[in-house]
Amino acid sequence: MPEDRAPGRWWVWAAGGVILAALVGAIVLWWQPIYSLASDQERVREWVAGFGPWGPIAIVLLTMLQAILAPVPGQAIQAVSGYLYGPWLGMLYSVSGMAIGSLITFALARRFGRPLAVRLVGEESMERLDGLVRRGGAPFFFLLWLFPFTPDDLACVAAGLTPMAVGQFLALMITARTPGIWVSVLIGANAAQIDPLWWFVLFGAIAIAGLIVWRWREQIQKAVLSLVEGLSKRFRA
Repeated sequence: MPEDRAPGRWWVWAAGGVILAALVGAIVLWWQPIYSLASDQERVREWVAGFGPWGPIAIVLLTMLQAILAPVPGQAIQAVSGYLYGPWLGMLYSVSGMAIGSLITFALARRFGRPLAVRLVGEESMERLDGLVRRGGAPFFFLLWLFPFTPDDLACVAAGLTPMAVGQFLALMITARTPGIWVSVLIGANAAQIDPLWWFVLFGAIAIAGLIVWRWREQIQKAVLSLVEGLSKRFRA
């Protein structure tokens, strides 16, 4: 969810920041042993297989919680899922967790309405949420979940405040989000074959993109939302 959500959610971002800092520190301090272990994909998968069904359950739960709380980027969990379980099972676990988490958000918004929506997203985001509801319609929501740099997490709350049927919500949301999830899972599944130099290039590009989005987030979202709204009107025409 967005940064300007209710103050009670500060602990989510604090926990996410601590986890991210710990991961970065571990990579810096123990790069060589971590790379030696991570590059042996079969060894890692054999080790995870020892946990039995708890491994897939953990992936599904993490993806589900990410869809509700968004403490870490979903792409990271999806890539881990692909790395540990391969493209097909990794995709199944990622989509399952994302669908369950998004459905919970939708159902809570549908059941408790605007008061809960305010608690979920905060007062400042409510104006944006109202705009999504006003613009609503199946094509609009589908494109919102499909395009990058849109408030797609808010879209699940907004959809719950509309008359959209549960089946339609799930069909649109899963269909639109599947291509992006597939890319993340596929990258994870082939991570061991990627040269370390390209990993540095990839992380550098992600960092630069993240800074650009952070600096001009509002302008980027407004531009993408305008594009999405224009395309959705064409579909409805």
